Amino acid sequence: MNEEKRVHIGLIPYLNGKKKRLRMNRRGLKDYFFAGISYLAITITLLCLIGILSKIAMAGIPYITPEFLLTSEAGFDGFGGAIGNAIIGSIYLSLGSTLLATPLAVGTAIYLQRYAKDGYLVKIFRFFIDVLSGTPSIVLGLFAFLFLVFYMRTVTGGFSMLSGIIALAILVLPVIERATEEAIMNVPGEIEDASYALGATKWQTIRDITIPYAMAGILTGVVLSVGRAAEESAVVILSAGYSQFYPEYKVASDSRLLFDLKLYPFQDSIAALPITVYHGFEFPHMVDPGESFAAAFVLIAIVMIINLIARLIVWKRKMG
Repeated sequence: MNEEKRVHIGLIPYLNGKKKRLRMNRRGLKDYFFAGISYLAITITLLCLIGILSKIAMAGIPYITPEFLLTSEAGFDGFGGAIGNAIIGSIYLSLGSTLLATPLAVGTAIYLQRYAKDGYLVKIFRFFIDVLSGTPSIVLGLFAFLFLVFYMRTVTGGFSMLSGIIALAILVLPVIERATEEAIMNVPGEIEDASYALGATKWQTIRDITIPYAMAGILTGVVLSVGRAAEESAVVILSAGYSQFYPEYKVASDSRLLFDLKLYPFQDSIAALPITVYHGFEFPHMVDPGESFAAAFVLIAIVMIINLIARLIVWKRKMG
């Protein structure tokens, strides 16, 4: 009996070790399985991206010439022929909307992070910001069409750059606000406490400590919002309209507008690259598809450059 007990006792460590090896093997198999799925997913994604970019590049690059980039469509019959007016229009719309949205977004983020108390009103306000950030652009476009283009046409001029800037500002405002909030949340509390200990007021601390420390994150949100506005189509076509001409800079008489004056280019329609791309497939008998691919390639290049600038800002912030 004693010998049998010794045998059983001697087998226990062996059996326990075998169970542990089985569990480790199962964990290893699970790790390999899910790692394989991850690699497969990223491979498919990269192949799709490379395929799309390759198709656009091969079809569009042959059409990209200095004349194509610097001339407006007005110099050609019908649509197409050049995208200079669309490039200028996209720059004006994206920069204008970002300039309009940035003070509102940054001010909102500062209020929510440093002044507002955590109550029901703040939660409701955050909920509405989340709803606004998730609202489809076509819905914002319809709002812009009804309110800015139709009801406010005596002020905005109807389909105009001003209507497009306001509509796009509403679209990109949550992007800047969220980025600013995240940047402010990452400011070390010890730095602000030291400022208060030296006798600074809350606004002085925010102005001289919080905002400079969070500036990299704020700029990242601002740069990304420029790219977000530049690639938008539904909002632009329902608010800014389209023009084959370069923007004009003048003041003209117009009895339909407030004060009987029309301010160019703010109250005049303006082109945009996404709409130029759309025209190539809406009017294939008027626009060479290759020109649409060329416009799409230019738009992708602009958005990629903007995202690269945002990543450089983040990298510089981490390094410095």
